[in-house]
Amino acid sequence: MNDELLLFPPSVYLAIGVFFGAIGAYLAEQRGRRHYKGFLIGFLFGFLGILAMIFFLKNKKKSGL
Repeated sequence: MNDELLLFPPSVYLAIGVFFGAIGAYLAEQRGRRHYKGFLIGFLFGFLGILAMIFFLKNKKKSGL
C-alpha cells in the first residue's frame, strides 16, 4: 500500500470513525431507532452522516397501549 497518500496513520482514521459512530448510535437511540444502524451511518459517513441524522431522522411515534 502506498503510505504517501495517507496524512495520518490508519488507526487515527479508525478512531475518528468510531467517534462519529458513537455519536450516531446515541442520536439513533434518542430517536427510538436501533443504535447499531446509527453507528454504521456515523462510522461510514462521518460528519455528513451525523448531520443527516440530526436533520432528517424523526422520532418514532410511540404506540399508547
